[in-house]
Amino acid sequence: MRLGWVKGDKLIGVLNWIGTPAVFLYFFSMIVYPWFETGGQWSGVQETWMDWQTLNVGVLAFISSMVAFNISKYHANQQREREFIAARAFLPEALSELAEYFEQSAELLKEAWDRAKDKQDQCKTSLERPVPSLPENYREIFSKCISLAEPEVAQFLSYILMRLQVHHARINSLSKSFQPVSNTLVIKDNIKSYFYRLGELQALIGRIFNYSRGLEGFDDSPLSWDEFKGAYGNLDLWIDEIDDLSDFTRRAIGRGDNHGWKA
Repeated sequence: MRLGWVKGDKLIGVLNWIGTPAVFLYFFSMIVYPWFETGGQWSGVQETWMDWQTLNVGVLAFISSMVAFNISKYHANQQREREFIAARAFLPEALSELAEYFEQSAELLKEAWDRAKDKQDQCKTSLERPVPSLPENYREIFSKCISLAEPEVAQFLSYILMRLQVHHARINSLSKSFQPVSNTLVIKDNIKSYFYRLGELQALIGRIFNYSRGLEGFDDSPLSWDEFKGAYGNLDLWIDEIDDLSDFTRRAIGRGDNHGWKA
C-alpha cells in the first residue's frame, strides 16, 4: 500500500517538474509572443489561437489533469496524515511494553554475564532467568505506523523491529547454550555485544517516546553517548561492572554504528 503511494507521489512530482515549465512556455508562446508580434492587436492573438486550436485543447486538458492530480495528492496526504496520527496514538503503549521486555532481557544477560566471567562455572546448567516473551501488540501497531509514516520515520521503526528480532534470537540461543546438552561455548565478548545492542534498542525507543506522544518532532540524528548511558541506566546496567562496556560503546559510536537505520 505504502509502496504504491510513494510511486504515485513521485509520478505526480515528475509530472509537475515537466509540466510547470511547459505551461509557462505555452503561455509565452500563445499570449505574450503573439501580442508583441502583432503590435498589441488582440485580433492577431485570437488568430494565433485559431491556428493552434488543437494544441490549445490538448494543453488545457493537460493543465486540468495536473490540477486534478495535485488536488488528489493533497487530499490523499491529508488523509494519510490523519490516519498516521491515529495509529501513532497507540505507539507509546507498544514502546512501554517493549521497555518492560528489555528490562527482563537485561536481567537474563546480567545472569549470563556473571556466570560467564566465573572461571569455575562451566556454564552447563540452565539459567534461572527464563527468556522473556515478546509483547503481543507491538507488531500490529508498528506495522500500521510504518505503512503510514514519512519515509525517515518508517525507516527508524523498521530498524527497531529488525534489531528486536535479532536480539530475541540471540538471547534464545544464549539461554540454550547453558543447557547441559549444549556444545556451544559461552563467550563473554558475545554477551558484551548483546548488552550494547540491548542498550541501543532502549535508546531508540527512548528517542521516539516524545515523538510518539506528539510532544516533539522526529529526531533522525545518530544516537549519542549520553543516550546510550541513559539507556544502560534505565536497564539497571552498571557499565563499570561490565568489563569494557563503556569503551566498547564509545568505539561503536566512533565507527558510526550508532546510526544503523541510515546504513
